[in-house]
Amino acid sequence: MPLRGPLAVDYRNVEALNRAYLGLLRSNTAARASLGELSASLRHRITSLTRHQVERLGATPFLLLSLRERDDRLWDQLLCGAGELPVGPLSEDLDRLRAAALGFVWQLARQNPYTLRLTCGASLHWCERIAERTLFDLLAAAAPYPDLLVLRRDDDHELWHKLLVDGISRNTAVCRAAHMSALQTVLTRQAVSAPRRWAVAACRTRPGLQVADE
Repeated sequence: MPLRGPLAVDYRNVEALNRAYLGLLRSNTAARASLGELSASLRHRITSLTRHQVERLGATPFLLLSLRERDDRLWDQLLCGAGELPVGPLSEDLDRLRAAALGFVWQLARQNPYTLRLTCGASLHWCERIAERTLFDLLAAAAPYPDLLVLRRDDDHELWHKLLVDGISRNTAVCRAAHMSALQTVLTRQAVSAPRRWAVAACRTRPGLQVADE
């Protein structure tokens, strides 16, 4: 089956979600908990953007927010946790944004998973799991996880420095180039934290040494 590329409406939805998220980071202290490992200097920059800078950065052609698509363990718990009592939302605005983001990814997972993978770097397996659920079931399953929504690649300071400097430039060409470079990074480069976690796990297990000791 031929792959269908993103439609103009898909990018408009991405921009709307990005700008809503950036706007919450400026005005809602609860939303700032989603910034995770972002450095203090970059936190200050992203929460102090002007309205015009929010518009420019929001035009990045992928979701700046993440639903932790690559966290298989969390999604295993989320999709198998039917019947759990929901935890109260961090804020109504943040909960509304999370619901809107889930609705957007659910729709794309069913209609055009290729575009969904382009806009959030998700795996095909994750897209398929989302598409299997009804929207109501997905929203209900996500309710106990108020921290589901986080900043994408919060530990990649190089990526966010680029986005928060060149990615908000008044020079359209510079701004666009930064956005496309960031997209390439999200789609092709492994997350910064992943190799560190694997390295720590390898040091803890030391399988070769265990065999030798035995």
